Amino acid sequence: MENKENDPYPTDPIKLKEACERYEKMLDSAGLKNFFRTGFFDVTGLEKILEANQSKHVKVYYGIDEKDRHFLFMAPTQPDGRAREDIDLTEAECCCQHPPCPLDQSDRYAN
Repeated sequence: MENKENDPYPTDPIKLKEACERYEKMLDSAGLKNFFRTGFFDVTGLEKILEANQSKHVKVYYGIDEKDRHFLFMAPTQPDGRAREDIDLTEAECCCQHPPCPLDQSDRYAN
């Protein structure tokens, strides 16, 4: 019996596009038509969090602010994935205000 947990994730562009399509179908079947399917982060922001993080782990969160704008943010985490209590550094970005993201655009992997 093969252990699929140890199989590597796909890296081939065609397989990645298929993976995004499966995720989209799963969200649609759950009635989550406007759920985020992509995120955008500036490399400088990533580097800033990784430098301050000291554990080389970050977690991406989905959020909606008081003005009903959707956004993604990253925060430093412990190696087990729990948010760190000793540092408040975050990087919040989004290329659009309402999902799907990017708004009315498609790219190589997602429509």
